[in-house]
Amino acid sequence: MECAFETDHVSFEDAEWWTAEDMIKRWILATKLVAKALAVMQRQLQAQSCGAFDRFKNDYFMAIAKNSIFVLLRFANGFTTTEAPDKLVYVLEMYEALSNATPGLLLLFTEQRVELVSRQVEVVLAKLARALRAMIGGLIARIRTADCPQTTGSAARGVGVHPLTRYAMTCVELLSPHRAALDLILANGAGESVTSLGSLVAVLVTSLERHLEEITPKLYNAADAAAAAAAASRHLFLATNASYVARRAVDAGVEPLLGDGWAARRGSLIARYVASYVEACWAPVAACLETAGRKPVKVAAKFSSAFDEAYESQVHREIPDPALRDALRKAASEMVVPAYSAYLQNHPKLQKNVRHTAGELDRLLWELFEGEAAERNKLLL
Repeated sequence: MECAFETDHVSFEDAEWWTAEDMIKRWILATKLVAKALAVMQRQLQAQSCGAFDRFKNDYFMAIAKNSIFVLLRFANGFTTTEAPDKLVYVLEMYEALSNATPGLLLLFTEQRVELVSRQVEVVLAKLARALRAMIGGLIARIRTADCPQTTGSAARGVGVHPLTRYAMTCVELLSPHRAALDLILANGAGESVTSLGSLVAVLVTSLERHLEEITPKLYNAADAAAAAAAASRHLFLATNASYVARRAVDAGVEPLLGDGWAARRGSLIARYVASYVEACWAPVAACLETAGRKPVKVAAKFSSAFDEAYESQVHREIPDPALRDALRKAASEMVVPAYSAYLQNHPKLQKNVRHTAGELDRLLWELFEGEAAERNKLLL
């Protein structure tokens, strides 16, 4: 059924979005105020005796109430054709405001009038819900296909949080307070097996992970650096973004919606990236000690050179997540230090001629991933 005010449809598609956002905020406030004002007006009219006007005051109030509500509905109807994902939260807030105000507004009307108003409200809510489902579909498509290049700074070093990751998790954070409305809207069919906020977050995260894995070969390839260094950068980049997703999911309060095993799977994914990074960056360093038949002095020299090269390539990279930073340091240390310590024990004559002791290597590895702070500390020394 079409709205009775369809001929007065107003479109805000061409409006500057900051203007439309401001208008929506004002509309939400007006919706709350209109409901309160009409309730007060109705009580006052019923409490007063106006002589001959008493025969008409109910019709008078019904006309004012209906026109006031239809003005609000006409404005909301103007946003039912938008599909831009960037407008998702604002239109969602409009849906919530109208849905929450409806029960109180309908109480104002007599039995003869309430059905008409109720039908018009239901039409607008249904159209807003369809628009919101379209926006959610657009959001998923954007995460899956966005061509978002890396930025400067730590991201350019191959370890930063990708702009698309920040965007996706900001959307999750903004949507999480609206779980009840989203669950209702999505339960009525958004496709993609998205039937709740939890399933929406799961689809967004899965889409993000696939997209990042697809673009990493382009971001870090052997044409720009050695194959091992490029591989290390890819795994470090993916670990950084995976840990960021996990932290933001906790901060947004959506982790419980993702199922009991989600946190464990997330931890396993991060651990796999950490192991792959260490295998690409530090396993070749430890492998220098496995050269059979060569003089221990040359083996130690080759190992020290490989360690210094790897260390210099990694020390200024920045990992903001303390837990991930410690996991990477621990894994690198466990790959290199025990092997080096065992080699020195097997060749005691090298103890006084090597560049670093095993303890010094461990200390250096636990200085990794401090970013600019490492450079400042180096200058202070």
